[in-house]
Amino acid sequence: MTGDRAMQVQEDTQRSKRVLVIDDEEGMRITLAASLELEGYEVVEARDGAHALELVRQQEFTLVISDIRMPGLNGVETFRELKRIQPELTVVLMTGFALEKLIEEAIAEGVYTVIHKPFSMDHLARIVARAVDSPAVLVVDDIPKVADSIVAVLRAAGLSAHAVHDGRAAVQHVLERGIDVCVLDLVMPDQDGVTTCAQMRGLKKRVTVIAMTGHAVPEMVSAILSKGGYACLHKPFDARELIHTIARARGDVAHG
Repeated sequence: MTGDRAMQVQEDTQRSKRVLVIDDEEGMRITLAASLELEGYEVVEARDGAHALELVRQQEFTLVISDIRMPGLNGVETFRELKRIQPELTVVLMTGFALEKLIEEAIAEGVYTVIHKPFSMDHLARIVARAVDSPAVLVVDDIPKVADSIVAVLRAAGLSAHAVHDGRAAVQHVLERGIDVCVLDLVMPDQDGVTTCAQMRGLKKRVTVIAMTGHAVPEMVSAILSKGGYACLHKPFDARELIHTIARARGDVAHG
């Protein structure tokens, strides 16, 4: 490996471990930063949204964790501005209040997940590990037009998403590229969704499976849920329902 290449790899590794924590409550900010540093992350703290924007203009981050309710720019407004500066940035929001409208807006615009205070540091660490590792959605449907249209909707909402059209390709994608959520059709020729789910989860990778079907197949729905599937959506479903299910699944790390 050349010196330039080695330096680039080191820079990419450092960036993949760099997390920005935004909270106007100093005690909470310090607690979060200390916990994440113990997990091996390089943590930078911001006291509010404006401060966070200054920091993101100066350096790259892989992940931002931000409180929603803050003076000045709230967390959702900060999220929007951060994504304008660094479009590929993954953002986790947290709140101790019932802020349904703001949460709805954030999820619709592609926030990774919203977690509610109080939460354990172990819970946060598991979410962060998944968000840093492979924050992408794989859509699997044997009808290319359906799979591609779902991917287009997810990308329009700011999510990273890809499509494949059979179960074996889905398993191979998980092996080679990694994802954290799979939106998986149940009824497919050659290899169905139940078998595909079992194979993906057998890889010991943290993949959350959201099943979908346009058929009345209660046995298959029960089977995939028993194998660790998170939920099953029935076609045709509203795009907002899928986007919200993905955000909830990402915050529910027990299913990963």
